[in-house]
Amino acid sequence: MGTKVRPVGPVVLVVLALSGLLGPVTGLILPQPVSGSPAEVSELTPRAYLPLVMRPEEPPPPAPTPTSPPPPELAIYDKYGTLQDWDWLVSVFGPVTLDRGTNAAKVIELREAGPHSSLIVRVENLHGEPMVGQEVVFHWDGAPLLPLDKRACGEDRGDLILTKENGNAEFSMGVGSYYYPDRGEAGPHVVWIPREGTDCLGGLGMIAGTDHIHLDSVWRLP
Repeated sequence: MGTKVRPVGPVVLVVLALSGLLGPVTGLILPQPVSGSPAEVSELTPRAYLPLVMRPEEPPPPAPTPTSPPPPELAIYDKYGTLQDWDWLVSVFGPVTLDRGTNAAKVIELREAGPHSSLIVRVENLHGEPMVGQEVVFHWDGAPLLPLDKRACGEDRGDLILTKENGNAEFSMGVGSYYYPDRGEAGPHVVWIPREGTDCLGGLGMIAGTDHIHLDSVWRLP
């Protein structure tokens, strides 16, 4: 005897449709998707929506800090006689300044010096020979006022010292000459040759906590 198939009632169709097994309740069973083809998503399939997360833009990397180039035609030496550069000088002696003039009196050499406490300026001619009797100004805050024709570098006070036979002018530094370059301090002294167009060498002094370590200089006059 053949088996009789009961017709499916409308209630069963609705239940099957809600379960995702059938399509919309039309009384018809939807065909199965062909293998390899995308299946249509039922309108009753639950969906989850993730929130849109906006990330801030990454800041650009900081630009490298340019190093300070050494002034032209300047030799820098440490206490061992090794040639150094301007970055080394600033790292050791702090914010030393060298403002170039018009070649009337030009700094050609800076040298780490000590343990003597004299700030030495050697003055020479174009042939490298010492110049005797040349005036050099050493500025410090308590120095006397200078004659108008001796003032330069924005300063009006200083000691006038003459070069000796070896071309050296020597300024004796004291307790007030000490400073802390590691704290960003500059030395209290400025040096120049009293003639129009001179270079200005500033931020000089003795490094605190050392054996009178400072910078001596060599100047060239035409």
